[in-house]
Amino acid sequence: MCSDSLKAKEAPISQEIERAQTDEEAQKLAEFEAHIRRSIRQFEAGLGRTFDDKEKFLDYLRDL
Repeated sequence: MCSDSLKAKEAPISQEIERAQTDEEAQKLAEFEAHIRRSIRQFEAGLGRTFDDKEKFLDYLRDL
């Protein structure tokens, strides 16, 4: 009986944690989608960047 009441008390807390994680994941997904959309618009506007070799590309990524 004691363990049942303990489980009942823990359930709302775990649900709040799951909800917070879900909200955080949804926010991260929305930010990712916004970055992808911005990148597509930049590419379509001709603002894309090209690299002649792999090292220049990797250096560019390292500097971000």
